Amino acid sequence: MKKVDYLFLIEHEDREGETVKALATKLKDKGASYVILSIEFHSYLLMYYVPKCVVFPYSIDSKQWPIQFYSNKNIVFVSLNWEQLLSEANKDFKKPKGDLIKSSFHHLCWTNDFQEFLVNSGVCKENTAILGNPAHEMLNKAIKNTSSIDANVRKRYGISNHSKIIFFPMNYGWAFAEDHIIKAKIKMGYDENIAWKYREYSQHCLTEFVDFSVELAKREPKSKLVIRPHPSISIDQYLNVFNKKVAQIPENIIFTKDLTIREWISVSNLIGSSWSTTVWDSLNIGKDAFLFTPIARPVWLNTYWNDQVVNVSTVDELMAQQLLSLDSRVPVTNIINDVADWIFNLKANDKVLSLSLNNSKGKTFAYSLRSFLRCFSMKFLRGYKVPKGMQRDYFKPIDSFVE
Repeated sequence: MKKVDYLFLIEHEDREGETVKALATKLKDKGASYVILSIEFHSYLLMYYVPKCVVFPYSIDSKQWPIQFYSNKNIVFVSLNWEQLLSEANKDFKKPKGDLIKSSFHHLCWTNDFQEFLVNSGVCKENTAILGNPAHEMLNKAIKNTSSIDANVRKRYGISNHSKIIFFPMNYGWAFAEDHIIKAKIKMGYDENIAWKYREYSQHCLTEFVDFSVELAKREPKSKLVIRPHPSISIDQYLNVFNKKVAQIPENIIFTKDLTIREWISVSNLIGSSWSTTVWDSLNIGKDAFLFTPIARPVWLNTYWNDQVVNVSTVDELMAQQLLSLDSRVPVTNIINDVADWIFNLKANDKVLSLSLNNSKGKTFAYSLRSFLRCFSMKFLRGYKVPKGMQRDYFKPIDSFVE
C-alpha cells in the first residue's frame, strides 16, 4: 500500500481531466503527492493507496460507490460538485444524502445559489467555499491560445481557414436510456413521473435536431458542423439515429469525441446545444451561443439561465437572431490557484462518521472486479464489452511518484 496526500477521482475524463490535473500540479508545487484515478476503470486500485484527502467529482449519497469505500475518519473528503446548474427535475435527486456528506464533506461552490442549495439540504455552511468554476479558467486559457489550437484543429479535420465552425455539444443522454437505467435512477431518488417524461422529451428533441442540423448544414455549405455526443453516448449511437431519419448525412457534418470541449469552444464561431451548460460557459467567456429548443422546455427541466440565452427552434430563427455574448461576466483568473489553496489548507473534520463496510464487501469486490476487467479490456482487447460511450473516459492512472 502506498501513502499519498491527495487522491483525485474522475468520472468523465473529458469534463474533469484537465482541471483536475491543473489542481494536482498546484498541490505538487506545494510539496504534496497525488494520484488521479478513474472511478469506472481504476476502482480496483483504491485498496492500493492510503490517502490523506480524497477529492470526489461529486457527492450525492454516502451509501453510493465509491464514497462508501472509505471509512478512515482521518481522511479529508472534498467534493468538486461538477454539476451545479440544477433544474427542478434533478434538485431532489442531487440533494446530499447521509450524515457523512452533510457534516464532513468539504464542498466547492461556484456561486451563492449552489451554496444555498447545499445548506438548505443540510450541509454545514462552514464546510462550503464559493470560489467560482475552475473550468471557466481552463476555458479562458484555451481561448487565449486559440490561434495554435485553431491551426491544429483545421489541419486535423481538413477545415479551410475560411470556413466557420459551428459546435454542437449535445446533451441528449436521456434519449438513449434503456428502461433498466430509468428504473435505477428512480430507485436512487429521481421522480418517477419526470424520469419517463425526461426520456420521451429528449427523444423527441433529438429527432428534431437531426432535421435541424441537416438543414443548417445544407444552408451553410462552407461551414463545418461539429456534433459531439454526451460523454456517456457513442458516435455510433448518434449515427444510427441520423441514418434512420435521413437518406444521406451532409459531408460538412462531423461527428467526433476527439479533443476537449474547451478546444472546440475556443475555435468555434458558434456554439449550440440542447440544454448543456456548455452554452452558458461559452457565453460567459465571450462566445456566441444558443439553445436548440424545438419543443417548449418543461418547467421541471428549466434552469435559471436557460431563458437568459437565445433559444431557437428552427434554422430560420437561428439565421434571424443577433447572438450576443455576456462579455465575460464570470471571473476567470486565479480560480485554479484558489481552489488548490483551499484544498491544501483543509483539515480533517472531527465530525467525520466512520462508514461500515460490513454490509458492502460483496459490492466492493464487484465494483473492483468490474473496473479491473474494463481496464484490462481497454489495454489488451480494444475495449471489448466496455460501453462505447464510456471508452473515452479511460486513461492510465496518473501518479506524481512516477511522473
